[in-house]
Amino acid sequence: MNFSSVFSFLCAFALVIALSFAPLTAQDADTGYQMPEPRDQTDAMFQLAQRVQGSQAALAVQQIALRMAARAQGAEDLAIARRDLTEARSDVAANPSLSDADRAIRLDEIDAQLSANADALAKGFPQWREITAPAPVTLDEAQGLLAPDEALIFLHQGPDQLFLWLIAQNRVIWHRVGIGRADAPELVAMFRQGMGLGPQTRGAAALDDADDEDVAQVSVPDFHWSLASNLYQLLFGSVDEVLAEYPHLRVVADGAWVGMPFAALITDYRDANAEHGATALRKASWLARRHAITMMPSVVSLRALRADPASTPSAAPDTSKTRLLAIGDPLFSGRSSAMALSRSAAGGAVDVSTLAPLPGTRREVLAIARHFPDRADLLLGAEASEGHLRRSTMAHADVIVFATHGLIAGELQGLAEPALALTPPARRSAEDDGLLTAGEVAGLTLRAEWVVLSACNTAAGDGQGAEGLSGLARAFFAAGARALLVSHWPVRDDAAARLTAGAFARMQETPGLRRAEALRQSMLALMQDDSDPSLSHPLAWAPFFVVDGGQ
Repeated sequence: MNFSSVFSFLCAFALVIALSFAPLTAQDADTGYQMPEPRDQTDAMFQLAQRVQGSQAALAVQQIALRMAARAQGAEDLAIARRDLTEARSDVAANPSLSDADRAIRLDEIDAQLSANADALAKGFPQWREITAPAPVTLDEAQGLLAPDEALIFLHQGPDQLFLWLIAQNRVIWHRVGIGRADAPELVAMFRQGMGLGPQTRGAAALDDADDEDVAQVSVPDFHWSLASNLYQLLFGSVDEVLAEYPHLRVVADGAWVGMPFAALITDYRDANAEHGATALRKASWLARRHAITMMPSVVSLRALRADPASTPSAAPDTSKTRLLAIGDPLFSGRSSAMALSRSAAGGAVDVSTLAPLPGTRREVLAIARHFPDRADLLLGAEASEGHLRRSTMAHADVIVFATHGLIAGELQGLAEPALALTPPARRSAEDDGLLTAGEVAGLTLRAEWVVLSACNTAAGDGQGAEGLSGLARAFFAAGARALLVSHWPVRDDAAARLTAGAFARMQETPGLRRAEALRQSMLALMQDDSDPSLSHPLAWAPFFVVDGGQ
């Protein structure tokens, strides 16, 4: 499906949007109106979709839930061991260097260990299976778990249709849209290309002293207004008035839809025909203008979110009490983006020293640290290394910030999994090679309420065709992070600094403010800055999104 055919496809949907969105079922407690489809059938479909939509990120979140619940029973060590065994099993199953016979032997060994672990957990913590294999959330339960100003948007991609639920305290709406599983990745890719994203934006670039190639990476392309408007109408057009009632959206997306930057959709189709330019971009009816968006790995995460009334992980951390660990401005001496480095790497070795430095990340870290007086540990420059990180307070930090390059598996020769690039050591070793890989992250034990992955390409999966949020994001969830700030694409280091520091400033100004709302306000402030026209473009203000694991 090429760009023109996708655009024609969306235009056709715009003409028949009312038919495309004919609801299968709807209930509105305010009016008492009920569509013919029985609610119990709607509930059954809702639960079935949850059962078949389990993602690796959701499984990682379940591991966190197990560990936290087991801690109260004195069984946290068993929960951590189970996490490590589960990770090891996944690695063995996916290891192409093993013969079928060796793989089967190793899997049998790990399965025996998992069985013994299960027996040990059952003795001290009989409820553990309910956490690792949770029952789906019912419609009644979902409505009871949502705040009055929240709506849950649940996207389930079937073979031939996309199913969409909008659930709030007072209503349930279920739609189906004629988008097949094969078309979804193309639609998301075309939207991203319509924003100017392409191969040239795969690697984050410094803005200071940038060469011509780096300047091209951060130049402002045209924006495809019609595509952004038609996609919004396709997905949400018939529920636009209902959606507008809920300023906070919790989105559980399926497959390729995780890669959709929902904040950059245009809600008013009339904008598509307006005179365009920086002024129009600042005034456009972005979805972010009226909604804060929190992504969630699964609907079950909503249940875990409300399980502990004393804990409100969706709200901003109290910076008067929390401890920050921030890592930024690693010592890179080159001028390459990750993509450029991929073309020049040889012999399978990954030399991160040739990456372009990101001087804005030092300013970003220092700006964030101001909101954590006397409770901030900073690793900058030479100290932003894997060795210093392992000796740091990471295991006890409440907020962790990584402001550096995020590398996707396949971008660099010799890189088998996504990683964060850190200051390279004088002599490489197994403990310090300048890369904090997803596997190394997953083996950590964290207590962080929020992990911020800034100036990175950190929402992507493990490689070609991998599901969204299956790479670094999944690894940090497995390590114990409650919520993440990740990016759809590599971020300009000046924009990243303002977005993240701005979000923390708003949290400090308004205690209890939701993370997603703090980010939304920071995004709107950045796009309104008329000192730099490029900041009005979604490429600058829309890369980040909040992922809440509900733990």
